[in-house]
Amino acid sequence: MIYSMTGYASKVVLINNQNFQLELKSVNHRFLDLTIKTHEELKPLEQKIRQLLGEHIQRGKLDFKCFIKDNNDESKKFTLNQHVVTQYLEMLKQIQAITLNDSNISAKELLTLPGVIAQEQSTLENIDNQLLEDIAELVKEYKLTLSAEGVKLQEIIIERLTQMSSIVAEAAPLIQEAIKGYQDKLKTKLLTALSDAELAEARIQQEIAVFCQKIDVTEEMDRLTAHIKEFNKLLKNGGAIGKRLDFICQEMNREANTFGSKSVSIKTTQKAVDLKVLIEQIREQVQNIM
Repeated sequence: MIYSMTGYASKVVLINNQNFQLELKSVNHRFLDLTIKTHEELKPLEQKIRQLLGEHIQRGKLDFKCFIKDNNDESKKFTLNQHVVTQYLEMLKQIQAITLNDSNISAKELLTLPGVIAQEQSTLENIDNQLLEDIAELVKEYKLTLSAEGVKLQEIIIERLTQMSSIVAEAAPLIQEAIKGYQDKLKTKLLTALSDAELAEARIQQEIAVFCQKIDVTEEMDRLTAHIKEFNKLLKNGGAIGKRLDFICQEMNREANTFGSKSVSIKTTQKAVDLKVLIEQIREQVQNIM
């Protein structure tokens, strides 16, 4: 299995009656470039989060976010601050004694006074293990998106490699065709220019030998075939193969350039161009492989 470097996953988890919004997304990058954004109170946990993500992800520009979401009112708990209520009642007695006014405050009015009702605050203490477990689950979901995208990349690359193999197989007959055409033209010219047929034939063989040497692309085609086999092998084995595949793309492009530089016909030139286009298309896909 191969993995793309482009992926996304998000989830909301409940810990200590508090909702946490987790998000993980990435795009392609030569190395692992990890950015972590968290709630201020979670800053001490960032190093453990970084270590956890680094254990599962090798390459890509990765953005991780972890924020506390506002809970619904149903999840909020309120308590009566009895100490504050007692203080208010004591102050009321003092006011009554000073003003000689025995008017009382109602329970409804008392509830509106500042500090009487306290909202229970969710604590962020002792959440490390649970949060890290939830992040690990998020990573699993995230890697599923990477593998799904990796399957698509693999299909595209294999299709291009198959097309390259066909072009390589077609190259040899085209070279022979070019040699035959050159030989026929050369023979016509030399037989016309030279009266001695034996001398003309010797000259033809000499020129053909030089011509064949100049346009021989056997080594280039053999190396291209070997690169294509290695490429398919790496795709089959899977894993973190992006850098290796990128290197092979460079080598294949070098062979295609040499093939093009030795071209002596429109047909072989077109084949060289087709090869370079396919290699570039493969390389574009390889840039996204981890």
